[in-house]
Amino acid sequence: MNATTSLLQRIARIFTQNLGLKILSLGFALALFLIVRNQQVREFNRIVRVRFQTEQGVIVMGPAERIVNVTLRMPDTLFSRVPSDEELTGEVDLRKERMGKIRVGLSSENFPNLDKRYSLTMQEPWLDVELDRIETKKVTVKAVLQGAPKAGFEISRVTVNPSEVELTGARTALTQIDSISTIPVDISNLGSKDYTAQAGLALDLGSSFKPSFDKVTVKVNFIEINSPIK
Repeated sequence: MNATTSLLQRIARIFTQNLGLKILSLGFALALFLIVRNQQVREFNRIVRVRFQTEQGVIVMGPAERIVNVTLRMPDTLFSRVPSDEELTGEVDLRKERMGKIRVGLSSENFPNLDKRYSLTMQEPWLDVELDRIETKKVTVKAVLQGAPKAGFEISRVTVNPSEVELTGARTALTQIDSISTIPVDISNLGSKDYTAQAGLALDLGSSFKPSFDKVTVKVNFIEINSPIK
């Protein structure tokens, strides 16, 4: 027992002898580690979103937000974290810009929610944008039919209700449109009696136009071939 006790005392003396110097050395090593760690930088590429701010009555042609490739640099510390999607969402103020095609610059200042310790570098630090005034125009609705009536019948009349729709969108685009088509209405093998269907409006995906209503009623009247029209 005495030999065991003596061994334990010698081991304890190794850790307790000059305890103050040992603690000081440990603190110095930890501080040095943190200093070196703080000098290291993590860098990686991200795809981020950029949103636009416009005056009332002004529209951005094309997508309402754009995608931008950036390089994100951040300190590589124990407490570092990758910014959230919201922090990496940029904003571009276009409220004082002229109408038409413009080019706006991008920088880290366009990301107000991003911690200032992080830096962003854009591969292409600009965006090409086109601005236009928003107007409303009334246009004709045209029914589009697909398929053919059953044998012995043909179409005598097609009516659309309502026959017009108000489109709200970019002024320049509205000047180039006088009518809008419906989504195709299938009349294959019909003809024994008149046919009525609800049809949506054929707007291109991503179109800036907003119609005053989404659907119209299309009525198709048939007659027998060679029979008198009533």
